[in-house]
Amino acid sequence: MTAPPDRYHALDSLRGFAMLLGVVLHAAISFVATNPPEFWLVHDNDPHELVDVFLLAVHTFRMQLFFLLAGFFGCLLYQRYGLGGMAWHRVKRVAIPFALAVVFVIPTVLAAFVYAELENTRAEGVPENATAARRACAEMLAANPEKGNLALIAGRFADTDRLPPLPLAHLWFLYYLLYFYAAVVLLAPPLGPLTGTRFLAALDGAFRRLIEGRWRVIVPAVVTLPVLLTMRSWIVDTPLAWQPEWPVLVYYFGFFAFGWMLYRHRDLVPAFGRGWKVNLAVANLLVLPLALGTLFTGMKAVEAAFAWRCAAFAAQTAYTWLMIVGLWGAFLHYFERERQWVRYMADASYWCYLMSITPIVLLQFWVKDWPLPGLVKWAFVSAAALAILLVTYALFVRHTFVGAILNGPRRKRAAEQERRENAPQMTQTDADKAKK
Repeated sequence: MTAPPDRYHALDSLRGFAMLLGVVLHAAISFVATNPPEFWLVHDNDPHELVDVFLLAVHTFRMQLFFLLAGFFGCLLYQRYGLGGMAWHRVKRVAIPFALAVVFVIPTVLAAFVYAELENTRAEGVPENATAARRACAEMLAANPEKGNLALIAGRFADTDRLPPLPLAHLWFLYYLLYFYAAVVLLAPPLGPLTGTRFLAALDGAFRRLIEGRWRVIVPAVVTLPVLLTMRSWIVDTPLAWQPEWPVLVYYFGFFAFGWMLYRHRDLVPAFGRGWKVNLAVANLLVLPLALGTLFTGMKAVEAAFAWRCAAFAAQTAYTWLMIVGLWGAFLHYFERERQWVRYMADASYWCYLMSITPIVLLQFWVKDWPLPGLVKWAFVSAAALAILLVTYALFVRHTFVGAILNGPRRKRAAEQERRENAPQMTQTDADKAKK
């Protein structure tokens, strides 16, 4: 067996894709046509049903794919650096960015939402069915009618007695990821004696047969379905509170554990993504329409709601695993070799996602009353937000200590790149000997 690669370029790019797709997803929320979420305080004057389809589709596979990749790379770190080295690496790349983002990013997100709602309150007043946010903004305006929005926001944050606790917002995935790595740290020592046992050999054999066989989509989907049925809503719940939601925690830990096992059998990485064209076609041409139909019909059904709920979640979990396997194979096919621009975007994606909500909200508010089709405005918000985020990454992050926190010291990464480039190339004869 040949040595594992120093870096999985295709999977790095896949992880970056999942991050950047989150920017486009959040840019879409103000254009939702069916049941727009109350917590998102900007609503466009031209919503579109295609946005609802996009949001359901992306929500059904994006974070699942991310946690699977997190487990894969977590196992890589564990086998490369040991338990302590993995834990310290995750502290530097996950815990510290999470803590800094909670302190410095979340307040800007709150400020953007408050600004938008203050403007909405000035323009629309307070309807009878007003949200708590609208009523709070109305009280702020009534108490300080002479102040502008920026002064009101500053005063709100200065009043620590009335300041609400900082929410997790879009950082919940890092928060849950820390739970998963804590579970690894706690479980690794007592599970260590299983190495070399018949039980572990049987488990590894079953996993290998699953990946090599025809059931690598169906079996994980069947296992995932019972956990989905414990969700509060008809789709995968998004946790926004600091108190962990156990169904969500268990659900995403399943993907993390699957990714961990996949790295233990990393020679099967190509096999996991085989048939990717068929999987993507089946997912989006057959399963996604079925998921949409069962979801919206079931939500309106009065009788046999549980049966509809089972059907909706069965279609959703099938779509999840079809998309994961399909995208896995597609990225292995197109991005197996390192490309500088792909590597750059993968590195930038972490920063772009962490900082994305504030510019997205402001851009959405800016365009919400424009006399343009909603889909055009969504494309503009997505492109403008990504442009702002990439420019700030290039100017203020990439070559600074912030970039080192998010992606590691650049000098170390440059040295690794130089070592790979200068390493002698393996001839075909050498490769044949290595296989033997």
